[in-house]
Amino acid sequence: MSNRLTAADVIAHLGLAPLPQEGGYFRETYRSACTIPAGALPSAYEGERNVATAIYFLITPDECSAMHILPSDEVFHFYAGDAVEMLLLHANGAAEVSKIGIDLAAGELPQVVVPGGVWQGCRVAPGGEWALLGCTVGPGFDFRDFHVATPADIGELQTQFPEYSRMIESLSPR
Repeated sequence: MSNRLTAADVIAHLGLAPLPQEGGYFRETYRSACTIPAGALPSAYEGERNVATAIYFLITPDECSAMHILPSDEVFHFYAGDAVEMLLLHANGAAEVSKIGIDLAAGELPQVVVPGGVWQGCRVAPGGEWALLGCTVGPGFDFRDFHVATPADIGELQTQFPEYSRMIESLSPR
């Protein structure tokens, strides 16, 4: 373990910065030059969007990915560090916790897809120190589409998904 990088090492090496509202650290690594005109997108989008975007994303036990929702699909890729627990809350009442990581025998997945319109949040699994993920979004990410849970949203989610109330609370914006 003495040769293992720290979260600070990874943040410095990759030039990551704090991610506003959501938490964690990020750096955009790709934004497609190709765009989709506003008229070709569903009404959930205001204006044109890049076809796709990608970021590095790092979380620690002190910096989770707070509950949020996007209209776009988002693909999470595991790169390094410790496993991640991701909570997904679907509009149809379904809920799931996915484990993102490389220990396939323990049920971890190296890639998880979050469909647009699904509430999501994630944290480093208990006992972990940090996790480096990649996130690819299509249509591309735009802060106009990004909604971090408000206290009212958190209350509604806890009412709708009482069995996940504690996890929802732990993934509340800080």
